This record gives sequence, structure tokens and C-alpha cells, in this order.
Amino acid sequence: MLLVVDFNIVFSALVARGKPRFVFELNDILSKFEFISTQYMYSELSNNLDKIMSLSKLSKGEILEIISFIKRSVEIMPFKAFEDKAKEAVSIAPHLKDVPYVALSLKFDCKILSGDKGLKESLPDRVITPSEALDMLLGKAI
Repeated sequence: MLLVVDFNIVFSALVARGKPRFVFELNDILSKFEFISTQYMYSELSNNLDKIMSLSKLSKGEILEIISFIKRSVEIMPFKAFEDKAKEAVSIAPHLKDVPYVALSLKFDCKILSGDKGLKESLPDRVITPSEALDMLLGKAI
């Protein structure tokens, strides 16, 4: 199953050991999901690295190791691959920061893996939470 990874899920995976990180780790073993994202996710990551370092209970080395692992797990799609869906995404995304992820989701007709409550409320049929992803990985019905 193809899933768009948004920055929210990456941020959460780097700040604490919890469901977001476990989704990546378990999927690395079970290979049920194919993760894609936009270059914008890495821009958000770069822009928020100091904040992540200050909030995380992990060492800098552990954070960098997880970033490397996530980079290996997520295929980055160029903007050209989904730019035709940007206008539609602007009209339905709850925030401008969500537009690239929504556009990519529209282009590939897949869901977005996100812990962003506002995004889930705005697009309930297009977003799956880390808990829902874990249930899918573990074979539970959602």
C-alpha cells in the first residue's frame, strides 16, 4: 500500500519512541507500505532540526541515525510528478504546509500517514494515523 509521509510523522518519530517510529521500524520488517514524500518534507526537517534536538530525549547520534533510516525508507517524488494536483490541493488542504502532501496523495490516489489532528479532521478519508497504520501492519481491521 502506497502512503505519503508528511513531516508531522517524521517529527514525532524523532522526538520520542512511540507509534510513529514503530510504524517505520515494523514496516522495515513487514514491507506492507511503500512510503513516498516530497522534497518539502526534507526542507521542513532541516528547518526544524534544532527544535527536534531540543525536544527529543534521544542523543544527536540517535536522531541522525533515525533520519538516515527514514531517508532510506521514503522515496522522494519530484514536484513535477504531482504539480498538476497542486491547485486542487490548495482548495482542500487545511494549511499551506499541507499542500505538497495532499497534492502527492491526490496524484497517486493514496492516503497520507500523519499524526496531524487538523489534517485528519479536514480529510478523514485521505489520512491514516500512526495507530491505524500499526493496526494495518499487525493485521487488525481498521
